[in-house]
Amino acid sequence: MKRSSVVTFLLFVLALFIAACGANPTAAPANTSAPTSAATSAATRAATTAAANTTAPSGATTAPTTSAAATTAPAATSGNFKLNTSVSGNVEFWHHWGSQLRRTSIRRVIGICQQKLPNVKVTDVFKPFGDGWTANAAAVAAGSGMPDVIVSDRPTLPQAAADKVYESLAARVQKDGVDGSAFFPFTWQQTLYNNESYGMPFETDVRVLYWDKNLFREVGLDPEKPPVKWDDLFAMADKLDKKNPDGSYARIAFLPVGVGNIGPDMWMYTDGATWVQNGKVTVDQAKAVEVYEFIKKWSDRYGGWDNVQKFISTLGAPPNDAFMSGKVAMIADIQGYVSQIRFYDPRIKTKDAQGKDLNDRLDYGVSDLPYNVSKGTWSGGFSLSVPRGAKNPDAAWEFIKCATSVDGEASWSRDTNAIAPNIQANKDPSLVADPVYQSFVSALQFSKVEPFIKEYPNWGEKIFSNTFLDPVLKGQKPIKDALTEAQKAIDEQIAKKK
Repeated sequence: MKRSSVVTFLLFVLALFIAACGANPTAAPANTSAPTSAATSAATRAATTAAANTTAPSGATTAPTTSAAATTAPAATSGNFKLNTSVSGNVEFWHHWGSQLRRTSIRRVIGICQQKLPNVKVTDVFKPFGDGWTANAAAVAAGSGMPDVIVSDRPTLPQAAADKVYESLAARVQKDGVDGSAFFPFTWQQTLYNNESYGMPFETDVRVLYWDKNLFREVGLDPEKPPVKWDDLFAMADKLDKKNPDGSYARIAFLPVGVGNIGPDMWMYTDGATWVQNGKVTVDQAKAVEVYEFIKKWSDRYGGWDNVQKFISTLGAPPNDAFMSGKVAMIADIQGYVSQIRFYDPRIKTKDAQGKDLNDRLDYGVSDLPYNVSKGTWSGGFSLSVPRGAKNPDAAWEFIKCATSVDGEASWSRDTNAIAPNIQANKDPSLVADPVYQSFVSALQFSKVEPFIKEYPNWGEKIFSNTFLDPVLKGQKPIKDALTEAQKAIDEQIAKKK
């Protein structure tokens, strides 16, 4: 999104905002010249997104189940949905946002909605990531104990709808004139099963690259020029990698999997390809071989996958994680990671190429993912849904409309840096004035999502899990052979369901 002639004023506002946050973020020239587990998968899409949203850990589980490509949104409705203020009732709201930052942020959204809906009382209940969905599914099966509203994983929402975990919102959407065009198209499409919505998009994400400008300065790289292509990453790594006297790595430049929030599947999009072609899951393809060769090259660079895993084991949680500790110079992560950097305001002692001490405050930039063929990235996110059998569905619906309207989503995005699916919410002055946030929104223009494969929603478990990745990266199985085996297993599973 481009700024107008008021750029000077906006940058002034941004400077005040950054000073208040105690950080030094800079959006990359956005690659305009072109653009904790080893494998991340689809419920893990949610899991890794949640790593920035909750105190609960995340891990690899399933694979992409999204239903449309992200596109630049058309002109939308106002983004504000009419509320029925006469509705009353108690709403129990389950979410996984347990960190100090996000618990406070979601309660601010609740506060906004309780002002607009004076007869609706919302009680928020924290459930560690994943536990809430498991508990809700069990409660729905038992017929009692479910919440009235739950944060649902949007990429896997069609499967949950098929399993009758959530109520269809179709009748309510039609009755209240809720227009899906209020949201970025792919976020709305992800909520649909049999052309009926089972949730309202609440937040979305996108994978980007973070780089440490001070570490660039230390080794003589231009701190304002992030890597644009895959080859740039390797060239920069030749300078950024740093060993201890015993030969172990004190610092590495980059890892395409294992740190941050990205998996093999997402790198496919930066190689100009997709995993599902003409409705068919196609993992046994030349581009897939190329992607895994790219990943293995990094593993081999650092002494093999076992050594990489040992290095990863030395990393802690924020602010002692890979990037904020200065042990990894560049990482791929979701946009929400910015809120963690701003919250912790980490300090790393570094020197420039001449040996002069640099400001120890982390100076970072954000840019598009480096690519091989074309710009690419992946987006997941969450929605708000009504569990089947909820006691107060009418009050729940009013709260959901409020939370996903402009005021609710803008508040959440200001606090957490999650991207608002509600298009108009992104025009909030504070968000417009933040070039880092706007670079995230711009990345949605080339973000990808895969179609939902109803015969095998979790097909990615055959190719993005550690079970697949470990023998490939350890050189125990040729990449092509492993992909051929995975394709056969996927085809067989899909054939059983047709």
